[in-house]
Amino acid sequence: MRTVALDIQHYFKPIAGQRPWRARLGVGSFLTFDFGHKVKEDRHFRGEWHLWVYQANWSLLHGDRKLADSNSERHIIEVAIRRLEGVDFTGAEFDPQNSTTVFLFGDFRLIVNPADYLDSPDERDEYWLFFMPDNLVLTVGPSGVEVGRSDILGANQELPGKPVK
Repeated sequence: MRTVALDIQHYFKPIAGQRPWRARLGVGSFLTFDFGHKVKEDRHFRGEWHLWVYQANWSLLHGDRKLADSNSERHIIEVAIRRLEGVDFTGAEFDPQNSTTVFLFGDFRLIVNPADYLDSPDERDEYWLFFMPDNLVLTVGPSGVEVGRSDILGANQELPGKPVK
């Protein structure tokens, strides 16, 4: 189900003012952030809210100073991203013209842009995913902004009878 850019902020309101209890570098330059209660899933813990920066280029800035980006060395990324564990999440801004999202953590800005390494991006590709309670996931990718079920294949499939607010 597609939504408009202003609706993105609505989905992030429950974690506004919270600090991620885990901010990590994953495979390649993927980033993950966990908020809220710990949820056990397949012998691993994740946050009740889980942000995954996936197929994207990103930069982390503190004020005007760039700390790291998706092409930085792994140890630099790890140190820079973990700094966000000590800072409240304050919001998300989305620019639909260029599919850029800015995640705000106090004086830090995580700027996420579409991946330039995808040859032919399509609806199966996502720049980031935000997993929420009740098996919902908000995604931004080449096909736009979508909300769907995270517990079925193709997470960004339309939710029957669930209008986006």
